[in-house]
Formats: sequence, structure tokens, C-alpha cells
Amino acid sequence: MQIITPITITDAKLVSSSLPETDYPAWAAGTAYTVGARVGYAATHSVYQRLVAGTTPGTPDADVANWQRVGPTNRWAMFDRATGSISTSTGGMTFTLSPGLIRAIALLDVTANSVTVTMTHEGLDVYRREVSLNTGYGVNDWYTYFFSEVVLKRTLVLTDLPPYGEAEITVTLNGTGPTGIGTVVVGGLFNLGGTRSGMQLGMLDYSVKSTDSFGVTTLVERAYAKRMTVPIAVLTPHVDEVARRLAQIRATPVVWIGASRFDQSIVYGFAKDWSIDLAYDQVSFCSLTVEGLS
Repeated sequence: MQIITPITITDAKLVSSSLPETDYPAWAAGTAYTVGARVGYAATHSVYQRLVAGTTPGTPDADVANWQRVGPTNRWAMFDRATGSISTSTGGMTFTLSPGLIRAIALLDVTANSVTVTMTHEGLDVYRREVSLNTGYGVNDWYTYFFSEVVLKRTLVLTDLPPYGEAEITVTLNGTGPTGIGTVVVGGLFNLGGTRSGMQLGMLDYSVKSTDSFGVTTLVERAYAKRMTVPIAVLTPHVDEVARRLAQIRATPVVWIGASRFDQSIVYGFAKDWSIDLAYDQVSFCSLTVEGLS
């Protein structure tokens, strides 16, 4: 069981991006706006919507009476550390980060055919991985090879990045059609312990299901969140450090990796609850429940 603790991507850390920040016209002081008009504000990389018609000199982020924040710009949606906002492109996309010393990267809610991750230090490639997102699910003969549905992975986690403090990381989403990515998490990697048998995977569905007096059921689809319960074997001498780390991130969304071969066990969220059983001198057992962000 591993966790990736995220670092915040700032203007200085985003070296370049193929996505323009031109979702809407840039906000300009002195311009008369109609109700519902939307603008982009580069200082906060956000999109704002006009609430009251007219002209005001105050910036949208400081003028809540006249402007409402709608969300991040398309370029920055993947870095807002929240689910639900997605950076999209009509073709592939590329961005380069200079995050400092990190050990892992997680790409969540990905739409692409393949992903290439390259780490460059002083002009030399020190790491390169190209990963096909085609799972091959359901392909077991020539007929299914040509006619079965193509199932693509939506999650990619790499935990073998070399520890270069001043390297640049370039991520390229390859695809001929629409591509997108919901969340990019880069940061340190911490090993809580070994995942034991019996991990339980599930989800919390926030959809509304109601039945009227005539027996007619109406479904309103809403967001959902992953949920998993993981039994972990922890070295008893490491119990204090594991407990300290779990307490430290209690209000911070991190990437939890129950078992890297199961995408469903890679959850971006928080620890709902946990307990440690000091069973033996050398090995203790931890039960951890993780709830993903919806």
C-alpha cells in the first residue's frame, strides 16, 4: 500500500503546455458586461461569470457581488487538485512540469490511446515510459480482436521516477480524437506496508432514485466516488511513523495505491478511518478505509 502526497503546481512549475488559455475573452477593467457573460482571468487561471450587468473596476476574484467563479481554465483544470474538472483537447496534448524532487506521478480520468512520460535533466533523458492504454479486455481470439469493444485504461500511475531535484517532466497524451485528463498528481511516495488479501473495492453513488405513488421510478444520475477498504501488514517498528503519516494527511486528498495492477484500487481521496492492531513483535495489522473524491 503506497500513497502519493501531491505538491501544488504553480505558474513557476508549469514550464509549458500545448493548451491555450483562451477559453473566454480576458477580463478587462472598464468593459461593460451583460448578465451571464464569461471571462477568463489569468491571475487565478479561472473562468468567471457576470452576475449583474454593468462596468466595475474591481478584478473578478475580488468582486463577488458582480462575478461568480465557474471553474478553472482548460489549461489548469488538471492541476486544480479536484475531480470533475477536465482539461480537454481535440487531438493530443503535451505539458512540461518542473516540480522539484518527486518520486511518482498519477494521471487520473485520462482519455487517450497512449501516454508518454519523459524526465529530462541537463538536456539528457534520464527516464522515459510510453504506456498503451488499451487494456485488451475481452480479446481472446481473432473475432474479438477485430470486433470487440476497445476498452481503454483511465488511470496511469508511475512510481519509479528517479530522484532528480531539478529535472523537467514532459507528459504527452497521444490520440487521434478527443483527449483529456482530469487530475495530475505529482509528489513524494510513501510505503505504508504490504497489502494483504481481502481488499474490498466499491463506490458511493450520489445519484437520486425516487419512486412516486404510482410506482414510477425516476433516476437522476449524479457523481460517484470510489471507496475501498484495505488490510495492510505493517512492520511493528514502523507503526508510529505510519500512524504519524496518516494523521498528517487526514485533511489532504492523496493518491492511494492499494494494488497497482487494479485501477479500481487507485483512489484519489482521503482516509475515512483506520486502525492498527499491534499483533506481533515484528508485524502489525492495519485496516484502512479510503473514500475518493466525487
